[in-house]
Amino acid sequence: MKATTIDPRITWAVAYMQTQLAAPLNMAALAARVNLSPSRFRELFALQTGTGPNAYLRALRLRRARLLLERTFLSVKEVMALVGYNDPSHFSRDVKRFHGSAPSALRAAAGGTLRLAKSPTHRRIRQSRARDPGARCA
Repeated sequence: MKATTIDPRITWAVAYMQTQLAAPLNMAALAARVNLSPSRFRELFALQTGTGPNAYLRALRLRRARLLLERTFLSVKEVMALVGYNDPSHFSRDVKRFHGSAPSALRAAAGGTLRLAKSPTHRRIRQSRARDPGARCA
């Protein structure tokens, strides 16, 4: 079994992917940013992470989507946009394939839609009225 060393270019690429989930990422352009050919980038990426860069990015996006669905009050469409998906049916299909249930089911399993606490009832504060309608309040 071959021991793999940690390549800082791949470490940088992984960190970049994590910060740019909503942006469309082109793997050839990402490979160029770390001065590697696309094929060498894929090879080194797979050696270091155990999976290819596209599959790794998809897994990152879908794990973040689950976290947002379970812990925020964002709508499914808002979550979809935050993790870089443009098509609701594609997003729903990928979530179901990766996590085993639809986005709405993930939210329901986490305790339903999160509700914000009711805001306290505020009474309207009126300005005091002067006894003389022509007098100004000081």
